[in-house]
Amino acid sequence: MRRFLAATALALLIPTMASAADIVSAEQARTVSLRDGSAVVFFTNASDKFEVVTTVSADDRSPALRFTHDLAVGQSAVIELAGDAGSPAARLTLTRDGDKLRVDGGSNTVATGL
Repeated sequence: MRRFLAATALALLIPTMASAADIVSAEQARTVSLRDGSAVVFFTNASDKFEVVTTVSADDRSPALRFTHDLAVGQSAVIELAGDAGSPAARLTLTRDGDKLRVDGGSNTVATGL
């Protein structure tokens, strides 16, 4: 857990702009703005296990939620955050593309290195 927290903290300190749907390699992370909060996404690819880790938080005062997904080539995982009644959910789509990860979460994606 300490390694994860250190990696997440480091990822947040080294931002550069990225496209709305971005390709992530190992040793990288993405920070995505989601409505009133953000998500940090990264993956590991070792021992035939492609594990995607996503940490979502509304703000500094709210507890963070952590999601893990093991994806096969071509598989996707979707994380949706509900909003007010009648408003669309904030959606984050994670798709495995070979040995890379495609992150699609809107126009506020920031690339970060681990």
